[in-house]
Amino acid sequence: MTALAGTPISRDPLALAELYHSGLGTSWQTRREAVAAFARFTPKVTDGALSRAISVSKMPPQVLALFETAGIWHETARHLIRLVRKHGPDVICQRAMEIDPLGLRWSEIIQLLDGTDAKPPQRIFRPIAPLALAAEYKRGIDEGRWTSMITAVAATPTWERTALAKAVSISELPPEVLQLFELKRVTYDLGATLVKIRNAIGEREMAARAQNILSAPRRRTTNEILANLLQVRPEQGVELAVRREQTSMVFEFRVPLEEAEELMNSTSEIAALVQVALMNIRFKRNVDPGLVKARWGSNKEKRPVAKRMAAAGSSLRQIATELGVAKTTIAKWISDEA
Repeated sequence: MTALAGTPISRDPLALAELYHSGLGTSWQTRREAVAAFARFTPKVTDGALSRAISVSKMPPQVLALFETAGIWHETARHLIRLVRKHGPDVICQRAMEIDPLGLRWSEIIQLLDGTDAKPPQRIFRPIAPLALAAEYKRGIDEGRWTSMITAVAATPTWERTALAKAVSISELPPEVLQLFELKRVTYDLGATLVKIRNAIGEREMAARAQNILSAPRRRTTNEILANLLQVRPEQGVELAVRREQTSMVFEFRVPLEEAEELMNSTSEIAALVQVALMNIRFKRNVDPGLVKARWGSNKEKRPVAKRMAAAGSSLRQIATELGVAKTTIAKWISDEA
């Protein structure tokens, strides 16, 4: 089995065990020394987690093979060790050879190994979680079972190409970002929102913001994590939520009525501010001048927008690219205001 995509090594038992064995006898001599060497990892690697990881890595191949797609997580390791103590390795190995893991979550595989449902009923196949799907796809690439998404989908009838492409894109988010959602379910909708944020602010900036959040650990909701990635602070008096609606990202914010007068005088004023903010975070490499012209119309309409963008801190190049106007023209518009 390969490492779980985007998962911290302290939460990936097989990867942790592999790291331990690779340094045993050279970088460390005992488990205690290894735990001390792993102190730089976040979340922290405990002695118990390392012991479980080593025990799970020594389990029969028939048992480990059941989790190729579902993955072996730190909680999975706890249950596997409990089952071996309860039933013995021979019984667990025999049951493993009778189980078809296709479409099963790791918790369902554990139940079958425990003998609570030796003959599982006919089941409805559930979509594989994006990070698990991406990990299985990359493992197939490494093993030579397929060479592209097209051949992978052809070889696996239960996969769908669009979902696979989304899963791979989600798995390529910065590790710091994926670590923020380690204890939460990363869905395709949540992943799509995170990918859009990365495209808007850039991968390096997104990773830096995620690292800042990790450096101040506390319990956060998914919406709070997204708000922090977008640098919206609760103390500003604005409650922000971000959600995905079909092909768009929707920003919802609430402001206390007693503070509304301090923020805006009219809907047209707040609309202008939102327009400038959206233009300031839009991430584009290739802009079609025809589309820009159609969106903004004449220079008369572009001129006030350019001034607002300049006031918001956008550079001449950014403004010129967004509006499809020469930088010299933008400079003249701004200097006329001065």
